[in-house]
Amino acid sequence: MATSKILKPLKYLLLTATFSSLFVLACHAQDPPTRVADLNYVTGNVSIQPAGAGDWAPADVNRPFTTGDNLWADTDGRAELHLNNAVLRVGPQSSLGFLNLADNFAQIRFTQGEFFLRVRHMGDDDSFEVDTPNAAVTILRDGEYRFNADPDAVTSWVVVRHGEAEVTGGGQAFTLRAGNSAQLSGTDQLAYDVGTLPPPDGFEGWAEDRDAREARSPSARYLPPGVIGYEELDSYGNWRDTPGYGAVWYPTVAAGWAPYHDGHWAWIDPWGWTWVDDAAWGFAPSHYGRWAYANGGWGWVPGPMAIVAGGPAVGAVVYAPALVAFFGGGGFGASLSIGGPAVGWVPLGPGELYAPTYQVSQNYFRTMNVSNTTIVNTVNITNVYTNVYVNKTANVTVNQHFANMAAPNAVTAMPQNSFASGRPVKQGGIFVPKAQVAQVQAANFTVAPTVAPVKQALTPSVGAQPARQPPARAMSMQVVAKKTPPPPPVPFAAKQAALQQNLGRPVNMQAIRQSVPAASRPAAVPAVRVAPPSHPVTPQVHTAPPAPPARAATPPATPANRPPATPAPQSTPAPQSTPRTVQPATPASRPPAAQPPARPAPESAPRPENRPPAAQPPARPAPESNPRPENRPPAATPPARPAPESNPRPAQPTPRPEQKPPAKPTQKPKKETDKEKPKE
Repeated sequence: MATSKILKPLKYLLLTATFSSLFVLACHAQDPPTRVADLNYVTGNVSIQPAGAGDWAPADVNRPFTTGDNLWADTDGRAELHLNNAVLRVGPQSSLGFLNLADNFAQIRFTQGEFFLRVRHMGDDDSFEVDTPNAAVTILRDGEYRFNADPDAVTSWVVVRHGEAEVTGGGQAFTLRAGNSAQLSGTDQLAYDVGTLPPPDGFEGWAEDRDAREARSPSARYLPPGVIGYEELDSYGNWRDTPGYGAVWYPTVAAGWAPYHDGHWAWIDPWGWTWVDDAAWGFAPSHYGRWAYANGGWGWVPGPMAIVAGGPAVGAVVYAPALVAFFGGGGFGASLSIGGPAVGWVPLGPGELYAPTYQVSQNYFRTMNVSNTTIVNTVNITNVYTNVYVNKTANVTVNQHFANMAAPNAVTAMPQNSFASGRPVKQGGIFVPKAQVAQVQAANFTVAPTVAPVKQALTPSVGAQPARQPPARAMSMQVVAKKTPPPPPVPFAAKQAALQQNLGRPVNMQAIRQSVPAASRPAAVPAVRVAPPSHPVTPQVHTAPPAPPARAATPPATPANRPPATPAPQSTPAPQSTPRTVQPATPASRPPAAQPPARPAPESAPRPENRPPAAQPPARPAPESNPRPENRPPAATPPARPAPESNPRPAQPTPRPEQKPPAKPTQKPKKETDKEKPKE
């Protein structure tokens, strides 16, 4: 197929909705975030609580996380979330959520368990804040950071393997540098004990193995910066140079497969209808780039990446909820014998414009399109934006031929009621037969289906086991924040009527909040306390780590339907070190602490009364018997990733040998059975 036909402009195809009566948006609405967090790995029992849902549901891989979403990993659970410049790895019995996730700021609420944060690249405007029950921890540099929290002892631990962080709480602020760790207790009167690094344990070993796997990913070299989820592409397909497109990724799939068919639609504010793919690799190709049918199969064409002086010249890409064109109406469902009204969609091809359902600025609209595909006629971007978002042109019917409508199984449709509840497409959707595609040409194309969501669309759980829920204390426990978070999410029940009037398009949250009666409005984030103004202090650093953090139960081996992680090394438990007296609020007046012996003796005297007792969790494992040498050469890193910081972290050690993972299924794995019970 000629390149000129593939890159044919949209010709105002997406101008057909009656926008003037459908949008309930402010005149100067704020653009939604350009990034999300991708839940790309789950093992064991992991649950999610979407913003405004109230209920918990089993976690789905590839579900985007954003402001107000919460996650719980049960006693056998682990999870991994990727951002454009960082990755969070969550251990068993752990509770965290996003108080805020904006373009340059991530604010994480962490109340229980353990998680490992690796920040790959921080720009000048980027910021990470981890809010614990005792203090707020601001990440200052690229690096690796370990967090633990014990809700029973109201005690937190922070470990800075590489990088730098600032701890703020109780009117004080101090810096933790690479090689430091801290035990935090108290809130109004923050007590802290700063020492050296504890030995890495099995959880950190697992996180390190996952990092090493991603460092070897060749896919990064083919993508513009900021694409989330590229790490999963390597094991499920291959890159081939394709005339007219350049580098194209072809997934290894069964015959008859087509994009946007194996998965479900979920309602996620502020974007609205969002595609959640079943395939382990399905995140990046669903939310960036375009799909094309070439060389007898489907290939994913990422956004353009010009090379200037050896580096990428295109800015970071903008996340989109689903890069498809919707259609419906005109008795379309009845003609397909689906049974009642139906909604259908087709993947956008290279060069075709995407018009989001939510109100956006002209700069956002342009950046979203030019960062995800090659636009031949950039003037068309301005024309489409003006007609859709400024003039709100109504009642325009355009019979447009999409490039992908001629491809096998490209057009999918399903009943509106199944769509509205987030049911899997396989349970109600069909591939529109080629003979009936002509009827789609006469249907009204819209920027979004005119279908209002029901509550089940927030947490689709058809056929899933009941979700494990965190202890009540994990969700109610107060955390300390340095920056005031945004207002809490609006409950779904409070906005459902507006969504029905708006026919499934996102609504203005500020207007919804004002319309809710005062007695029914959510409190202003009741579990967050903003830290008072602080003055800098300089803690004394001991030559040994503080008391060890709480240890959760070890999860079972990774199930066969997940990418296997390299097993953690065998280790023997080390004796607990003797707890030391915690730093007082004014450490400058405290005499230097005596150097502890090489092997601490048992505690012979009770702790001072003015110090909160440190938690005494089970013994943690000792370091590996054959630790990785510091001078080992670093693992290869794809050249397209951002350049290292001015103060780079030490070279990443070469990962331990691991067996080649078995072939992965192209369909989403089923949840674990009841035979895998959590440890008592």
